[in-house]
Amino acid sequence: MANDELKFSGSEESMSSETSGSSYANSEIAGKIADHIGTGKNAKDSFIWMTITWSFYVASGLSLLIFINELVTPSETSGILSSVAEIWSIFVPIISLALGYAFGKGE
Repeated sequence: MANDELKFSGSEESMSSETSGSSYANSEIAGKIADHIGTGKNAKDSFIWMTITWSFYVASGLSLLIFINELVTPSETSGILSSVAEIWSIFVPIISLALGYAFGKGE
């Protein structure tokens, strides 16, 4: 770095290396993503719970769409339960893996 100031894009604040007392590589800068998911341990836990939540939402939504499709256009050859079972067979391992990581990790 040629000068002693580091300017962050999008803000008018600058950090002087003389006043901070630490290197720029060691300082953490919270961005837009960190505002949503947090930082450090909170970010890890946030991703786990977001994965579980969205897996339930997507699997439930797809199951609901299959039920609605069966009500609108009933067919004798379609196995509605097998279709729903196929959907959940994709998402149950993802949910189990996330829960296992969330509760199985040692502290």
